[in-house]
Amino acid sequence: MITFQKESPEPFTTEALDLFKKHYKEIAERKDVIKLKPDLKLYNKFYKSGVLEIHTIRDDGKLIGYSLWFVTKHIHYADSTTANSDVLYISPDYRKGMTGVKFIKWTTEEIKKRNPQRIMFHVKPFLDYSPILERIGANFFEKIYTIVTE
Repeated sequence: MITFQKESPEPFTTEALDLFKKHYKEIAERKDVIKLKPDLKLYNKFYKSGVLEIHTIRDDGKLIGYSLWFVTKHIHYADSTTANSDVLYISPDYRKGMTGVKFIKWTTEEIKKRNPQRIMFHVKPFLDYSPILERIGANFFEKIYTIVTE
């Protein structure tokens, strides 16, 4: 049975390391230079301070995906809270059908309970799920370019 829930960093981060590696292989830029090394202590610190929210998707208890959010006041707009989607991953076997769509809708509705004025998702052009976001009310806002200096 598929379930969606909020979780704390432990045991999530320990259990999620395999999925983090799969996610990294799928989407990371310049793996030859930028290595995967999650700062689990910092995740814990952000969670304890109320900045980080962790949403997971499980199939009969097995972790198959996650959505991690940073919810903060925006540095440019001190009166405005922004929910920023840090990472969103669903195991490829579960991307067909409606499971992924339902999880994205659920995680978005769940983060709305924090009353952000704005919710932001980062979408890779080669793994574009923007049609789902547009169906739930999101609008295209900006492009981001990177320069890897090594």
